[in-house]
Amino acid sequence: MFKNFINSGDFLELYIFLKRREKSFYNLFIRFFSFSKNRTKFAWSHFNSPPTNWWDIPQIRENWNLLISGNPQTDYYDYFTKAFLNDKENLIALSLGCGTGYRELRWAASGKFTRIDAVDLSPKRIEFARKKSFEEGFSNIINYRAIDFDKISEEYKYDLIFCEQSLHHFSPMEKVIDKIYKLLKPGGFLLVNEYVGPNRFQWTKEQLYYTNLLLQKIPKKYRFYYNSRLVKNRVFKPGLLRMILSDPSEAVESSYILPELNKKFRLVQLKEYGGTILHLLFNGIAHNFLNVATEPLDIIEKCIQFESNLLHLQKIKSDFIFAVYKKELE
Repeated sequence: MFKNFINSGDFLELYIFLKRREKSFYNLFIRFFSFSKNRTKFAWSHFNSPPTNWWDIPQIRENWNLLISGNPQTDYYDYFTKAFLNDKENLIALSLGCGTGYRELRWAASGKFTRIDAVDLSPKRIEFARKKSFEEGFSNIINYRAIDFDKISEEYKYDLIFCEQSLHHFSPMEKVIDKIYKLLKPGGFLLVNEYVGPNRFQWTKEQLYYTNLLLQKIPKKYRFYYNSRLVKNRVFKPGLLRMILSDPSEAVESSYILPELNKKFRLVQLKEYGGTILHLLFNGIAHNFLNVATEPLDIIEKCIQFESNLLHLQKIKSDFIFAVYKKELE
């Protein structure tokens, strides 16, 4: 019951957390000891983060594009728009967990939508998103709201629903998927770009083994944590206590996403783009790979190929997917 409740890696992460961003004991108290939803709001109240994650590396994003669209220069926004919305217009969409709103700006710029309702739990992020939308000239299209998902009225139906790195923060998954089904019009599309790996980041033995094996092959000078002389020497499975205290919503039922979606919707297309190794490997140290020098680029390419080979040999499963679902006509 208490397996991996807390471990030495949690204390390392706490040190990095304090060193990198949070300076006051007040902020630490709010983050760890307030009510569940307040902790989630606090965890997602920032607008900018240091470039320390795998998605901050351009070559990683190009690899996503290649795996999803077949072209390193074509991201999933353009791919989906051309492949599924080419003959459609005047669409009304719902975006769940919109955050700072940059994804909705991309969709609005496609010219396919007359309205996009974008919701998020964080009022601060919604305020930021509204300001940005006004500056970009899309405030007449995007309707940002700070609201709980379970309070959204089911009376209104949408042509398209976006779940972009947000669905893994929702629970209970069966009820969430059921509500999404009710909100979508018959014949409507559901776009899912999500983390679907182990709940609460409880990494498998295989992915920890291969990640740590690869980590040791990276030169020490590229393994320094952001704003620190501390070197990343090992990847740990996060303790459940830390996961729950820092953000109770993080990957709370992520492994249930695909099974529940497949119960309610017809799968049109699914593209796996890894992250099983690369997500863990570059977490906290991605900033070391942002220059265009030959050595870092070579390391990145070798890491991408390493994960690709493991996926191909079915040694590991992809933790991140891009999928398109459709609600059948009633």
